[in-house]
Amino acid sequence: MRDNGIPEARDLDGLDWFAGLAKEALGRLVSLRDQVGAEVNKDHLDLFLQVLASDRAVDPDELLATMVALHLDPTMVACEYATEAARSIGRGWLADEMSFVDVTVRTERLHGLVRKVDAMVDDTGGAEGPAALVLVAEAEQHTLGAFVLALQLRLAGFSAVVRVAPIAADLTLLLAANRFDMALVSIGCTAGLDSGVGLVRTLRLMSRSEMCIFVGGAIPVDDATLLDRTGADRVLRDVSALMAEYDDCTTRRALDHGRKSSKRFGAAAPVKGDVVDQ
Repeated sequence: MRDNGIPEARDLDGLDWFAGLAKEALGRLVSLRDQVGAEVNKDHLDLFLQVLASDRAVDPDELLATMVALHLDPTMVACEYATEAARSIGRGWLADEMSFVDVTVRTERLHGLVRKVDAMVDDTGGAEGPAALVLVAEAEQHTLGAFVLALQLRLAGFSAVVRVAPIAADLTLLLAANRFDMALVSIGCTAGLDSGVGLVRTLRLMSRSEMCIFVGGAIPVDDATLLDRTGADRVLRDVSALMAEYDDCTTRRALDHGRKSSKRFGAAAPVKGDVVDQ
């Protein structure tokens, strides 16, 4: 299953020389653990930020071509350099070094690059792993992280669907028509907390508690409070921990299901002919 709710990117021009290598790399099921600690070269990042900040029109093809010319894998650019660039933009905004227009334009360019690499991943064929639903709560204006997360999931063999601030009716229809093994609810600010709580409740109801539900994001609330408020299974702040957390969640749910089944059969009402101890 693949549907990220974003338009397909155009084909890369002038980069045929690396297309075969990129598709071969993207075709493998890359573990998220293998991406932990991937080194971002400062000189390469500076060049990336320089092109990103250009006053002239810059499309995703040019951004990606610039980095591929440095012998960087497209997925490394999208998952590591794009996210580091986003952090740099955030710091620039907080330091009052960038205008709202600067932030908007550069962020949109990053989105375009992630869409481009995502389209390349899609060309390698369907995923064979679990299905993941990535939801962004209302009031969240920065959705780049959710799309990078979906790309990382696909690289790890998952299928992924992204929805931004879905209304209850749309989410109900989506869950009725598709089966998801896990859901990840991203909450970026305290204003989105109530929306996140509602999303978790809808997921729990529609999945009949059979889905592992993670909640996380940049919201400045401690993990224990976030878990208590949302009712999710886990709080996940670090994508690199997802695989282990998912395995643990599914194991615990299987055990809980087994215990509930045992209790249900053990507490069965006696039928005619049964001997009941007094």
